[in-house]
Amino acid sequence: QVSLSHECTRAIMKLMYCPHCRGMSSVKPCNNYCLNVVKGCLANQADLNTEWKYLMDSLVVVADRIDGPYNVDAVIGTIHMRIAEAISNLQENKDAITAKVFQGCGNPKISTKGSSSEDKKRRGKVALEAKSSAQALEMLVLDAKGNLTALKTYWITLPSSLCSKKVMASSAADDKCWNGMTKGSYLPEVMGDGLANQINNPEVEVDITKPDMTIRQQIMQLKIMTNRLGNANIGNDVDFQDASDDMSGSGSGDSCPDDVCGKRLSKSPSTRQPETHAIPKQSGHGINGASSRSLPSAFLLLLLSVAFIAAQHLWR
Repeated sequence: QVSLSHECTRAIMKLMYCPHCRGMSSVKPCNNYCLNVVKGCLANQADLNTEWKYLMDSLVVVADRIDGPYNVDAVIGTIHMRIAEAISNLQENKDAITAKVFQGCGNPKISTKGSSSEDKKRRGKVALEAKSSAQALEMLVLDAKGNLTALKTYWITLPSSLCSKKVMASSAADDKCWNGMTKGSYLPEVMGDGLANQINNPEVEVDITKPDMTIRQQIMQLKIMTNRLGNANIGNDVDFQDASDDMSGSGSGDSCPDDVCGKRLSKSPSTRQPETHAIPKQSGHGINGASSRSLPSAFLLLLLSVAFIAAQHLWR
């Protein structure tokens, strides 16, 4: 979907098809020659690299959160194991706990009937399923983090990838490759990445004073997404919406802070309401604050559940 300039189209034709016209259809293009052509054609795209890398880093941090102590699946999915451990602890300390229960509730009739083997099997099955679920999520997150790390350098490694997979260029040391004129070695040096480094590109004429505006808008979108992920990661409320909505408008090119633009968009009657996935504000403590505040509630719920099960067991 990238529209190529006239200079880029001419350079690609020369790279891939001129050897056939010279009767050298089996000669591959020189690798450095191919790199200069593709780097010149994708000069604007290479400028995405910096903000793209920041976005990938932010996503890795989010993946670390999912894989860390805030793993919702691990916490909720293993609640059966926690209850089973609490019951086991109750059984191990039944004398002390029984004395406290009798002291507060009187002396109920105690049943000597133990738990059946079927109940033990069921508890073991639940524990095994919870462990398998946690391991599956851990593998998914690990795989995602590996892919994100590999994608960090996507835009600056794209020329090398295209030359090796699409153009099938020869090795860099080959002196019997197509150099744009004949079969031989390619002498010019390889240009750097990005628009500014193409000023002396020997293969593609690039006007470095005219950056592609679509690419510049995409760079701004990457900045907005990275900023929102950063805010979400520290526990701030974030209105996630399509990045294209942030860049729409009169096209004046002016920019404003994310919080100001967010308010302006939400108040506009002509703009649809964004889909909101708010993350609770943590009053400066981030997710650690949320964790510490939710702990007493979870502990109280677990304690009441264990007490109820214990009472049923003792009064059976």
